[in-house]
Amino acid sequence: MDHVWLEHCADSTFGNFYFNIPLLRWWGVRKVKLITSPTHLPRAKWMAQILLGAQGIWVEVDTVEEQGIPGNEESLIKTGLDLTRSLIWAVLSQGIEPQCSQLKPLAAVDLKTWRQSDFKCEYQGELR
Repeated sequence: MDHVWLEHCADSTFGNFYFNIPLLRWWGVRKVKLITSPTHLPRAKWMAQILLGAQGIWVEVDTVEEQGIPGNEESLIKTGLDLTRSLIWAVLSQGIEPQCSQLKPLAAVDLKTWRQSDFKCEYQGELR
């Protein structure tokens, strides 16, 4: 519980990497495992390699098969825009660090109250 953090700043794949770079740096992380679906794989993998790689963090990728209808379809335009944005941020992130004020350890969360809120968790590939 003390090693799991909730971050409420990101609202996209780019944001997930962007807002977590400072935390990964703070922890001295040198390698991460990216777990994603096959339909999300190319864009997520490339973004992770660009954004995290610029920080000296190695990215290892694993896929989990989706069940039912895939959650998204990646378009070439969306992929191109996100990769361009990632390349720009990889350069800027050498001197600028994003801040997320909505970050807290899971141990500080009242899970009973949280489960009763409108939070929804998607389970795929038997990961819990």
